[in-house]
Amino acid sequence: MNFTKIANSGTMYLLVIAALLLVVLAILYNLKKCYDHALARGVTKERLKKVILSSASFAIVPSLGVVVGLVALVAVIGIPYAWLRLSVLGSVMYELMASNMALCAMGLDAGSADGDAFGLMMWVMCAGITLPLVLNIFMIKPVHMGAMKLGEKDRRWGQLSNSTFLVALLIALVIPIFGSGVVELLTFATSAILGLIIMKLAKRPGLGWLGDFALAFSLIGAMAASVGFDALLK
Repeated sequence: MNFTKIANSGTMYLLVIAALLLVVLAILYNLKKCYDHALARGVTKERLKKVILSSASFAIVPSLGVVVGLVALVAVIGIPYAWLRLSVLGSVMYELMASNMALCAMGLDAGSADGDAFGLMMWVMCAGITLPLVLNIFMIKPVHMGAMKLGEKDRRWGQLSNSTFLVALLIALVIPIFGSGVVELLTFATSAILGLIIMKLAKRPGLGWLGDFALAFSLIGAMAASVGFDALLK
């Protein structure tokens, strides 16, 4: 079987659905435990119902950006695995970068990838995102406590350490784009500009709702612009 048939096979759908059902069961179990604990602490059922409904509605809007990203990722790794990655743990930028690294290691691209390439892409995505979770068990507390102690005497040092971690993460994700090509670079610049414009508009009276759609609008606008860039420059 070739890459496309494996990536969108019935077996992949069954495995992904089974994994997502386990996640849903874990969520429902924890929701029940938290619900019972809140009742025991004196929180009323009416209050809990409002909290659940407001949390659910708040989660729907940001997820629109994830749906747009899903469309972009489906073209690379197929529907079921993209569904799993963005439903449980992952991001569009990470998944695309990891899959591209796997293909480059085999000297292939999306058009020439085979079943072995798809298997390698799956392992690279899983290993790359799972290892930090395991390391966090042992490292997150010391790092957090170190940052807290650093800011005890002077809060500026604590803020600087947090900013440094964020900048390092952005550099790791953004720098590879600069070597990908003119179209990719222009697409990235377009998404950044759109994001800044939307967030600027969101600060105006009556337009605060735009902030919830910043990711979705930036992705859609950048994807549309990339089609024009590709037609003009390639």
